[in-house]
Amino acid sequence: MLKELAIMKEKEVFRTVPRPVGKNVVKSKWVYANKYNDKGHIVARKARLVAKGFTQILGEDYNETYASVARLESVRLVCVIAASLGLRLWQVNFVSAFLNSENTFEIYMEQPPGFDKGGDKVWLLLKTLYGMMQGAHDWAITLDCTYTYTKHGYYTLKADSQVRSKVVNGELTLTTTWTDDVLGASTTPAGEVKVKEELRSSYEIKDLGEAKYILGMKIERTDDGSIKLSQRAYSERVLERFGMAEAKSHSTPLLLEMLMDGSQRKATCFL
Repeated sequence: MLKELAIMKEKEVFRTVPRPVGKNVVKSKWVYANKYNDKGHIVARKARLVAKGFTQILGEDYNETYASVARLESVRLVCVIAASLGLRLWQVNFVSAFLNSENTFEIYMEQPPGFDKGGDKVWLLLKTLYGMMQGAHDWAITLDCTYTYTKHGYYTLKADSQVRSKVVNGELTLTTTWTDDVLGASTTPAGEVKVKEELRSSYEIKDLGEAKYILGMKIERTDDGSIKLSQRAYSERVLERFGMAEAKSHSTPLLLEMLMDGSQRKATCFL
């Protein structure tokens, strides 16, 4: 919690001001979450301060809310292309992504629970927060401007706006973005390093190295260049959550040939 507040101060997310008269003041809360690795083990615990978006007022605190994320089919397709062309798969995560977006509305929020300094003060939000109605929309717009218009010169796929590509001196780069998680593919190690440096010049990122686990999918590259995708750890966690971990398994009704058709394919998906 202290780390989260320190990041907010560093990014100048808020300013403490007297409670305004006649203005809506949004509520806030703390949300806690576990982060898992490809084996389903907890590797980190996070605390995040979020706004209670349902206490915002349309037209006063927000307007547009829509924001797209990469379709899972697109994420798998990037893996297929990487297997076919022998590209390197890598992964990065934007740190506190929403806090990078400028707030376009004058929004006030109650001080965070447990850290209220009293004095009838509230926060004037200068950046968007997780939980805000327009948070994902503002971040998507900000990121798109960085990728395409202002800095890095990516081409946006028309079928999926969260899939981007560019070719510079024969170096191909592909990226898929799911809010703050990025799965990328590059032709060479030097190309991978350059792309990450570009992203780091715009935002604080966490370099996760070779892609191994993203969006509940384990990514495994074999010696022959094939790529296997597995959601076993995620599926087992869901079964345990709903008390079905000891349920008897049953073979899929699909024919094996339909699941693993074609010796020509280098990328296969397993549940």
